[in-house]
Amino acid sequence: MPLTTPPSRRALLRAAAGVVALPVAGSLRAQASWPSQPIRLIVPYAAGGANDITLRMLSRHVGERLGQPIVIENRPGAGGLVGTSALAQSKADGYTFGVGATSTLIATPLTNPQSPPEPARNLVFVALLAAAPMLLVAHPALPVGSAAELPKLLREQRGKLAYGSMAVGHFGHVVIKELSDAHQADMTHSPYKGEALLLQDLAGGQIQLALATPPAVRGLAEAGRVKLLGVTGARRLRMFPAVPTLAEQGFGAPLYRMTAGWIGIMAPAGTPAAAVQRLGAEYLAAIQSPEVNERLLELGMDPIGADAATFAAIYARERPIWRELLTRAGVDVRPE
Repeated sequence: MPLTTPPSRRALLRAAAGVVALPVAGSLRAQASWPSQPIRLIVPYAAGGANDITLRMLSRHVGERLGQPIVIENRPGAGGLVGTSALAQSKADGYTFGVGATSTLIATPLTNPQSPPEPARNLVFVALLAAAPMLLVAHPALPVGSAAELPKLLREQRGKLAYGSMAVGHFGHVVIKELSDAHQADMTHSPYKGEALLLQDLAGGQIQLALATPPAVRGLAEAGRVKLLGVTGARRLRMFPAVPTLAEQGFGAPLYRMTAGWIGIMAPAGTPAAAVQRLGAEYLAAIQSPEVNERLLELGMDPIGADAATFAAIYARERPIWRELLTRAGVDVRPE
């Protein structure tokens, strides 16, 4: 059962459209001439990571279709706060866009007092690109063959099992803590400074469970050093088609249908509607190209390609869920 009531479609459409209110004739003239110069895309991540690679690949395709380059401007720092703030403060002229993600639009604002409490209010949703599902992974000695068998084991092994995550408050932390609490397992949590160390200890038996990204765990799974029990999100991974989703295995809470995060295109509030609509359509078209689709799957991303209204709906649905999950996980969450 959902933890919160989804917003009305009218409210979601308002969120997706931002505060744009242009005369129809002006909008049509802008669409005919836009873009007449390069477009800047502010990316709140360092160059070279999976999200950066994904955005550069997509933006190259979009630039070719528009006849103007998409210039990537990496603005990492403070959990995405630096880049997100730069985007919100940029001129809304239709030539500056940016990237919004679960971390930058939800997690950081909920936990970092230096962040605006809800930066999405100063932004416009453009297009949702992809999501990052994670795999529930176990040490081979754990006597279960699927996630469906976990609840019974957790109850039987109360206080005897440990799990790891990449940080306190990370998706891998809140999901397994929820699983532990639901079955009174009293599992011990160990946060790690990186996924490589996390998986090293999982394969070595120091911890028994973790959530891991598909590319990072693939080699260990193929070598039989870890077991794959299930996948988060709404559908199976093409990389591991035989691994069922957690929802398929009877885990009905909303977080099991969520992913570790999604990324999408945003714009400063007030950006001309024609530019928002055109750029969104071009990114969605790029997502559908075979080259981009395959590369995203190789990176462990789930290509979504959803319009602004759907993007706004997902944001509105997941933000209160994240607030509740972080609170339950013992993370200091800012009051509304």
